[in-house]
Amino acid sequence: MILPKRICLLVLFFVGAFLWSFVAVRNAAVWQEPAPLLAGVHFWENQLFDTFEVNPPLPSVITTAPIGVQSLNLPDHLRKVPSRNRSEFHLGSEFLKHNPDSARSFIVQARLMNLLFFAILFVVIHQTTKQLYSENCKWIPLCLFVFSPFFLGHGPTLMSDVPSAAMGCVAILFLRKWLLNNEMADSIIAGIMLGLAVLCKFTLLIFYPLYLILWAITRPFNAKKNRLSLEQFFILLVVSVFIVNCGYLFTGTFTRLDDFRFYSYALTGIPKDETVPFEGGNRFTGTVLGKLPCPLPSNMVQGIDLQKLDFERGLPSYLRGEWSGHGWWHYYLYALLIKTPLGTLGLLLLAIYCTFFIKECNASWRDEMVLLLPGIALLIFASSQSGFSVHSRYIIPALPFFFIWIGKVGKAISWKRPILSTVAMILLLWSVGSSLWVYPHSISYFNELAAVLPTPRDAEYPQPPKASKNFCERVKRFLNAGPLNGPRHLLDSNIDWGQDLFYLERWCKKNPDVSEMKVAYWGSYPIELTQIPTTEMPPANDPQPGWYALSVNYLYDRDKQYRYFFNYEPVAMAGYSIYIYHVSLEAANRVRREMGLPEI
Repeated sequence: MILPKRICLLVLFFVGAFLWSFVAVRNAAVWQEPAPLLAGVHFWENQLFDTFEVNPPLPSVITTAPIGVQSLNLPDHLRKVPSRNRSEFHLGSEFLKHNPDSARSFIVQARLMNLLFFAILFVVIHQTTKQLYSENCKWIPLCLFVFSPFFLGHGPTLMSDVPSAAMGCVAILFLRKWLLNNEMADSIIAGIMLGLAVLCKFTLLIFYPLYLILWAITRPFNAKKNRLSLEQFFILLVVSVFIVNCGYLFTGTFTRLDDFRFYSYALTGIPKDETVPFEGGNRFTGTVLGKLPCPLPSNMVQGIDLQKLDFERGLPSYLRGEWSGHGWWHYYLYALLIKTPLGTLGLLLLAIYCTFFIKECNASWRDEMVLLLPGIALLIFASSQSGFSVHSRYIIPALPFFFIWIGKVGKAISWKRPILSTVAMILLLWSVGSSLWVYPHSISYFNELAAVLPTPRDAEYPQPPKASKNFCERVKRFLNAGPLNGPRHLLDSNIDWGQDLFYLERWCKKNPDVSEMKVAYWGSYPIELTQIPTTEMPPANDPQPGWYALSVNYLYDRDKQYRYFFNYEPVAMAGYSIYIYHVSLEAANRVRREMGLPEI
């Protein structure tokens, strides 16, 4: 019986790796991807970390390793890129333009390196579920992870969300081992893993107070507690800080606090109703604290300041048809509700039921706390940053903890509970099938609730195109209802991040009679590096005949300059994020009359 299980495990692993690899090859670079790509190349060229300071360097350094050893066309203005002016996104696109023959291969090479983090997550989910619950419980969390739309969509990209999820899980796994054994060697290893996790994403800095809480509440019940316990915890923290400095090559470590130039209100000390000067400020200047050396790398401190600045000044945010200059505390909860497969949400409810009514499904209360508190803490922290609400991907680091916890349902599956076992299998199949139906356009995934939940602005938006009387077409339209209605609920990286540009290019190749197309593309991959026959944007608030391709984010943009396209039905779609229109002269004049414009 052992061999078939191992074969099934390998099959599941390679299926997941293939799904990630296919997306890595087929999808265009998403909006922010060129920035970490340039940051990684910048490191391999100059060993500097000033290109993309708002993210720690470990993911970009690892993923760009195959590119860093190549001969690159890197102009002087791209060799040193201070990120305080946030020009890294534009300059990342410039880097791709300067390497037109290699741009796509650079993206693919870097993305395929992300399979390392896929393997780490696969192993840690397997091992943690096995240790907390049982060997047979691993299948549910592994399937939820492998077929999760969040991981299938964002996992292959060069953003830091999935690497931080992987290393965050590893850090908690080794923390648990130290809490159980209370050995010096385990505390050192736990410190190393914590440092590596923080090197993936600044959000994981919340693990420091979380570690203290978990240590404080579990130590009184540890049978092996001894006088070294506090010393071990201190060593764990010191080791983690040392690893963080190693990751930055000790660049600017022990810089005096008053030598920094900050730009966030929190660190400049400037009131929010005043303007921070161009040269920045420092609230520690002239204070005792300002004379102290900072034990963190200078680029890390500056990156935290810039990230804080982003949340302080806010960004245009969109939720359920409404635009705002700030975010909402419930944004991520709502995103989970409509972007998580309903089968997965059903399994979560089933896990809650098992927790209270089937006691043998539970691990020890300490293990349950070590597993659940990190996921809850990450979700609460993301929700508390309400300066803007744009990317549901920020909650990806929390998901593996919940997947593992759902694994306890596996202990309740038996011949003695036929109804519960049947429901669990149906929910798992529903979750996997719903995700795979939208794949490989998983970034645009929305579950069935997105099609039925009303939004305040429904009257302003067109209904999705009606299906024909053909039965197969009706079924297909029903299954696609989630992503088709998704823009009414969420925009930006939740549905349209530029990932479908290459699908638009393939459509153009299949339709060579379309010799000219006006394109409004929401993305950072240079459109001139494709074979799409376009030279300009569609006219704003001015219907004209011709062929058009518009990203969803432009259609629903708060400026409403392309809302007139809602009067037309698209002739095709590139994925779920780019709508293709053919506007005739008659159709253009019809809409012009409605807008009060003269006919052509």
